[in-house]
Amino acid sequence: MTPGSPRCLVVGAGIVGACCAWHLQRKGARVTLIDPLSPGQSTSYGNAGCISRTSIFPFSYPGIVRKLPGWLLRRDGPVRIRWSQLATVAPWLYRFWRAGSPQRVREIIAAQFALMATVTEDYNLMLQATHSEFLRESRGLILIYDSQKDFAADAWKYELRDRLDIRWQKMSREEATAMEPQLRLRQGAAMFEPDWQHVTDPADLVKRFADAAIALGAQWLQDRVVAVSADGAAVSVTTESGVEAQADWLVVAAGAWSNRLIGQLGHQVPMIPKRGYHVMLQKPGVQLSHPIMSASRHVLLTPMSAGLRIAGTAEFAALDSPPDYRRAKMLVEKARHYMPGLEHSEMTEWMGQRPMMSDSIPVLGALPESPRVLCAFGHGHYGLTQGPTTGRIIASLVCGEDPGLDLTPFSISRFARRRAA
Repeated sequence: MTPGSPRCLVVGAGIVGACCAWHLQRKGARVTLIDPLSPGQSTSYGNAGCISRTSIFPFSYPGIVRKLPGWLLRRDGPVRIRWSQLATVAPWLYRFWRAGSPQRVREIIAAQFALMATVTEDYNLMLQATHSEFLRESRGLILIYDSQKDFAADAWKYELRDRLDIRWQKMSREEATAMEPQLRLRQGAAMFEPDWQHVTDPADLVKRFADAAIALGAQWLQDRVVAVSADGAAVSVTTESGVEAQADWLVVAAGAWSNRLIGQLGHQVPMIPKRGYHVMLQKPGVQLSHPIMSASRHVLLTPMSAGLRIAGTAEFAALDSPPDYRRAKMLVEKARHYMPGLEHSEMTEWMGQRPMMSDSIPVLGALPESPRVLCAFGHGHYGLTQGPTTGRIIASLVCGEDPGLDLTPFSISRFARRRAA
């Protein structure tokens, strides 16, 4: 690092921000990483722990609108809207519906496929450099459907997998239970996706990435950024405690809170907090070797070092709304459908707020009128998967290097300026 090295402020110490800080510092930048919580203690703390580089399909697609009413009316439905906040959510839902046209779905899949292409290599680099390989398991995913009808509804996804050479295998009930003897499949269908990996402690992974950046020379500031500005070749932030910091570059990696920052620079994107819940079972009473996801009941079971994590559900509510842990308890009921021996005498509950874009792809790259402000947010369910890749891309932009990816589909310019979600 030299006195002329670029000074970078990275706002957000989740998986994306920590990866940005590490890549920038590794390339010789002078980084300050800022977050009101310790690294990995917000949304990244409680994700399902899966590195799912084959997850390229948008959440909006033709026919999804017909399913929503049924989901919303069920007590244990996969989606919930707090009706008192419907006026806030409605514009996002309209954009979400528009993003589900056949042409737009094809564009989104192409963008995600390109972004996912180097996920494994980017993870390999960071895990090896930080001596964190022990936190990753490469065992694949068992994906189950309650009925052949449910599987048939997803047939278009498997046809696309075949065209894109994404590996998958349909398994018999015997094959599935041979892999997971305590799994009860009943009359459903089971798939195996060998390219999925999972992390046994997501919070520790993020902490290790952030600590590695700090060990390379990054500065850590535990504070909340309340104001940002950009003027030509300089950017600045002001924190809740009154700290003022100036730099050459500002990286906004604040997840679901990012609109609060870029809004001060004249931009808003159609992103809302899509709340996810998990329960952590310290003594689940069952043994799992692979993550198991139900496409029918929208629940994901991941074996971790501290026990079994059961994650899922989607709730649309304002950032400052209190959690509704009934959503978490329902996850145990859903999981027990497949694992009858599941115990939950020792259980903790958690809620996190995923930054969900209406078109299911993140915002990456510079603000058009403020090229020293770089966006790195909106990854939705795939922040853990795409964090190292995003960090590499952001560092390449700061250093004037080719990011190895056409960022046009991820640009904030795909949305009208000064339009709220």
